Amino acid sequence: MSKPAGTAPSPDQIRAQVERMIASDEFSRSPQLGAFLRFVVEAVLGGKADRIKAYTIGVEVLRRDAKFDPQIDPIVRVEATRLRRTIDRYYAGPGGDDPVRIELPRGSYAPTFRRGAVVSGIAPPRPAKSSMLDRLPSLRPLLAALASIFVIAIVAAIMHHREPAPETAANGSPNASRSAPEVAPRPTGNGLPVLFMPQFETSGTPGPHSISARSLHDTLSGAFTHFDLINVLLESKERPASADPRAEYRFAGSIEYSDDGAARLLFRLIDVGDGSIVWSRVFDRVPPSDDQSSAEEKVVRGLAGILLQPYGVIYAHQRAKVLAGTLVDPRYRCLVEVIDSFSSFDATQQARGRECLEQLTASNPSFALGFTYLAALDLREYEYGTGVRDVDAPSLKRGLDVARRGVELSPESSRAYEMLFVILFARGEMTAAFDAAARSIALNRYDVRVLGAYGSRLIARGDTEKGLAALQQAGNDGTVRPPYEEFFLFLGAYLQGNMSDAIFHAGQITGDSFQLGLIARSLAAAAKGEREAAGRALSQLVTLNPSWRDDTRGSLAKFFPAQAIVDRLAADLAAAGLPARS
Repeated sequence: MSKPAGTAPSPDQIRAQVERMIASDEFSRSPQLGAFLRFVVEAVLGGKADRIKAYTIGVEVLRRDAKFDPQIDPIVRVEATRLRRTIDRYYAGPGGDDPVRIELPRGSYAPTFRRGAVVSGIAPPRPAKSSMLDRLPSLRPLLAALASIFVIAIVAAIMHHREPAPETAANGSPNASRSAPEVAPRPTGNGLPVLFMPQFETSGTPGPHSISARSLHDTLSGAFTHFDLINVLLESKERPASADPRAEYRFAGSIEYSDDGAARLLFRLIDVGDGSIVWSRVFDRVPPSDDQSSAEEKVVRGLAGILLQPYGVIYAHQRAKVLAGTLVDPRYRCLVEVIDSFSSFDATQQARGRECLEQLTASNPSFALGFTYLAALDLREYEYGTGVRDVDAPSLKRGLDVARRGVELSPESSRAYEMLFVILFARGEMTAAFDAAARSIALNRYDVRVLGAYGSRLIARGDTEKGLAALQQAGNDGTVRPPYEEFFLFLGAYLQGNMSDAIFHAGQITGDSFQLGLIARSLAAAAKGEREAAGRALSQLVTLNPSWRDDTRGSLAKFFPAQAIVDRLAADLAAAGLPARS
């Protein structure tokens, strides 16, 4: 913007050019690039070019967490390169005659602006054309204006015709009555809820060994940022305690110190939209200690899993909004559809979730969680035979491709590495699989579901004692265990001959759609001498997936690479009444 005022485009002209570019086909395929472009342009026009740094872009545009390190994660450089190429394609195509040119010089994230050749009166050389437009150059500005008006009218019509609330079927899943999902235009951001964390309020005087309000806040916020289904914003000079306008939730904490240095902690999760208290938790007495980190660790483990895990408080509250039709972001709706299908084992719901995620990842190749959860669907298709769509395209090959894409887009995501782990495990690539598992656990040691996936697969490969220890640790946060972990707690006890524990864990699996759960219940019933109950469970198993009858060992091998486990279960299932292929 250092050119004389008479030659440089005005801010209004520049902003109009940004909107023209973002509305083009070149940018509509990757809305994240449009957000990148708008952010850097507005920073320059607002006199805040000093804010255009890799860290700021990573956190505010690309939605990396507060611990984002651009020296380790190259995502900003990668997206800047994509943006430059997209700008070049735009001006080489539909934007060739635009009145303003916006460029992103190499080696910088700050854009430059200049007038286009048509506006300055210097038309660029072009090959001869026989079109009416070339013979009547004076009509181009008028036609461009009419085209802009036409685009604006279409956008206005789309905005006026709002998407209807999703229909809810008897099973409580969004869009359950539709044959295919309707993917709405993607809003800004990454589709995940925003949690604002102001500093904690305090009363009383802390002692020298009391738990520190500021240290606890830092530890909690650091832990929360590693969960994948939430964005965390912290209080700062630019973002006062009155909350951030982007936040859907506010995590409020207060610490009351008593005379002996003990602390009473009160935490509340508040829905910013209506001011309601969604959840609260009190720690009545945290005594003073020389080891503050241990006290903080206990508090973090008591909060993180309950609030932030899949099926945790925030997810459940967001899911309710999806079902009520008040949350219409297509990305979160798709994630709810997919995550719900993991517990329902509904093939139709799974297919809707897959179609929805495939549409979104195609239109937005930077939707990291979309690729990660597509990998989970591919694994589900391979293991359980549900939702198989193409017998000629191996599920595990697709799953590995999208799992790697999820890691590439979000290299600090524990969930992305977890999906890479389970896909590699199913493929039999054990060294690479457990390397990915170690990385996943290191990235988020508070995500006990990752620890549960790790422990389950240790048992599946024959390391029963170590796997049971990991599973027991995964249940220490007080959250409800998913059926998958209950099955492997059953299996570990069963293999060790601890039938009382095995029967207990089999009894915790109550649904009739989880195939491994039916195996556990049939073997537990057989162990108790209840052959009729064992037969019913096995009949339901074969109804869900005839492969258990037609190829028992092959079906078992999909879950258990240890041959001794396959042999034991195949024999015991046959003894319990599993019919063989006739």
